[in-house]
Amino acid sequence: MRRFHFKLQKLLELKEYREREWEQKLGELTGRMEAIRQRIAECGRKRRQAFVSGAAAGNDFVARVAAENYIRRMEHTSSQLHQDLGRLGKEREKIQAGYIEASRERKVFEKLKEKKAAEFYREERKNEILKQDDLNSSAAARRIEAGGKE
Repeated sequence: MRRFHFKLQKLLELKEYREREWEQKLGELTGRMEAIRQRIAECGRKRRQAFVSGAAAGNDFVARVAAENYIRRMEHTSSQLHQDLGRLGKEREKIQAGYIEASRERKVFEKLKEKKAAEFYREERKNEILKQDDLNSSAAARRIEAGGKE
């Protein structure tokens, strides 16, 4: 039996490659977003530590002012990081839409390949059966001829 060859295999491979590219972009952006989330959490920890150290400073005015300034700086940094995270979230939605579209296109070609392969092998089995029937008919005809000549 012959092997199936999909005429659009190169195009399917291109669709798979594009899907992997989108997946990689999505993974990279998700990693960046997670890093920002960790930095936000770190700012929160530092802010709490500064608050505790400022409260522990007691009557030391300079230490309390320094702690308050540091707390404001951590709040500002956290605010900036939240804005960055929001921008990246919007970008992630666009990339995710691209990934979903690329995945859909690849799946269309895979389904087409599966359908064509099934059709091909169905035809091949049909042809094999016809060839076998022809061989059996020829053999029967030869036996009849051989039997008639004796």
